[in-house]
Amino acid sequence: MSGQLSKDEMFTAIVDQRLRLVGELDGLSAVEWNTASLCVGWRVREVVGHLISILEIPLGTFLLGVAKARNFDRFSDQVARQIGEREPGELAATYRKLASTRFAPPVVGPIAPLVDVMVHTGDILQPLGRPVEFDPAAARTALDYVCGGKARGFVPSKRTKELRFQATDVDWSVGSGPTVSGPASALLLAATDRRQALAELSGDGVEILSRRLG
Repeated sequence: MSGQLSKDEMFTAIVDQRLRLVGELDGLSAVEWNTASLCVGWRVREVVGHLISILEIPLGTFLLGVAKARNFDRFSDQVARQIGEREPGELAATYRKLASTRFAPPVVGPIAPLVDVMVHTGDILQPLGRPVEFDPAAARTALDYVCGGKARGFVPSKRTKELRFQATDVDWSVGSGPTVSGPASALLLAATDRRQALAELSGDGVEILSRRLG
């Protein structure tokens, strides 16, 4: 079963997931804030800094920064590190305050921030040994996008091509071919190049997916 949330429903799911994540951040220790996330080179605090930067920096200012840095990833890394140096309490409070911000990039729409907050939730919680759980409807929508060959520019289509993805904790599957099955969170993380999530997956397609990851 696949499923798609409407635009308004996606914005509601985005806010809900942000607030769920803030609830987890409130209980982190100093050591946990400095734990390496699944994002290479970023600790938990830099991931949160990235999530804040998207909402705190006006789009025009952000795009100007990208132009000056001559690279989107370079500028994103720079601001994530700058914001991530704030005190943990301030980071959590700022993200909570911005959680209801309704922003989506042109053309792509709200699916982008929905996938972004879900993937980065996994980036933070998985290394901390905490469960990564998503609303089922939001998970189906995000997985349709990420595993269904729709996330051009975000997930290379060749990564998921001719594979069948099946969630074991929500009623969802997509594609045909060798199967990759597991929790929705692990499927989402693996499809977005987090190799650590492969350990939670099973099926004759896992080895193929592993070879395709960077």
